[in-house]
Amino acid sequence: MTTAFQYVFDNAESIGFNRRAVTAQTISRDNTVRTVSRGGQLWRFDVKLPDGIAWSNARPYIEAIDYADRYTIGTVQLNDAGYTSWMIPYRGNSVNKTGFAATWTQGATSITLTSSPTTTSGYKFRVGDIIQLGTGSVYSIVADVAFNSNTVSLNRPVLDATGSGALSVAENVIWSVICTEMPTWNIFSRDQVSWSGSFVFYESRT
Repeated sequence: MTTAFQYVFDNAESIGFNRRAVTAQTISRDNTVRTVSRGGQLWRFDVKLPDGIAWSNARPYIEAIDYADRYTIGTVQLNDAGYTSWMIPYRGNSVNKTGFAATWTQGATSITLTSSPTTTSGYKFRVGDIIQLGTGSVYSIVADVAFNSNTVSLNRPVLDATGSGALSVAENVIWSVICTEMPTWNIFSRDQVSWSGSFVFYESRT
């Protein structure tokens, strides 16, 4: 992982998620609403570091953050021990979250499982589970996948080239991101750091 960005995620006071599509709306004189989706359903993260972190501890990470700046593409995970039990854990009933594989077609809104860990009841995936196609993009699941089904519906069309491979699940997924907004920092009360706002990260598609 990219140390500078991973530090921000691992020590966050709050993390906001935004995966909504870009939409355009018009309202006519008779109040008829017309709307169209323009796509752009990228992952966007609003991450706030707490004020009060010791400067003596944060100093090397701040140096790395400032060096990365807003033009470095990095990788991050939500796999800190404080997150794995509640933020994006695997919700299905398979014996484990490894061993999933699938085929996918670029532009499709679902993928097809070709193998999965053993489960004879319940669900392979539940709504809200997070998966990554090979080493490509990350998607969330929008419909439960029963133990006897192999169709997985995704929150957005497949961005990756048509292919097949293993799936990473839950905290094992890796996002490629770029920081678009970076707050300034200030040292106060001798050895503490405060921040002027949040870090904003966008999923990188380059």
